[in-house]
Amino acid sequence: MQDKLTLRKIPKQKRSIERYHRIMEVTFDLLGEVGYEALNTDLIAARSGIPIGSIYQFFPNKESIVYTHAEFCFINLHDQFFHKIATELEKFKKFNQKFLEKTLSIYIETLANVRGYHLIESVLYTNPKLRDLDRESNERFAKSLADRVILRFFPKLEKKRAFYIASIIVEIVDSTYKVIANTRNPKVRAGLLSELKNLLFQYFLSFS
Repeated sequence: MQDKLTLRKIPKQKRSIERYHRIMEVTFDLLGEVGYEALNTDLIAARSGIPIGSIYQFFPNKESIVYTHAEFCFINLHDQFFHKIATELEKFKKFNQKFLEKTLSIYIETLANVRGYHLIESVLYTNPKLRDLDRESNERFAKSLADRVILRFFPKLEKKRAFYIASIIVEIVDSTYKVIANTRNPKVRAGLLSELKNLLFQYFLSFS
């Protein structure tokens, strides 16, 4: 992936915004169909019906389209998840297994709602800047998890330790769901999810 990953032009007019979204949509349709290596701006232009010159008004290359969408996916996942969790937190006075199961259910639901997220996961290792973006996303997630959830249920924890705990949880969940997403056998998927729930619940019990 090349170094030029930022937008050349931020769309402001209605037509520009529509074209921008069309480019993003088509890019990720093609990414799923032909793969990252075969993807190029000529294909994007042909499928979208948008002249290649207009694509270059926004993006210098295919890499910048993927990077821009990755940023959107990670922020969208974070914001959607914690918006939904805020509602659940009002229903629970203390941490318990029911809250944990609801939280994981919301995470699965949110992942499914963020279009193109799993495709982003599949191309993370094409460039270190995408991996940096993934790391920054996990750090943002961990900070919010520590501040909004862990310290609410366990206020006696030191803030620094709460962040460390949240970081471990985020990495475990992130890694496990990557495995689950690539597992076709429903029984294996269910087994992995069950073990994840047990692992997290026992971990929470250790500092409650």
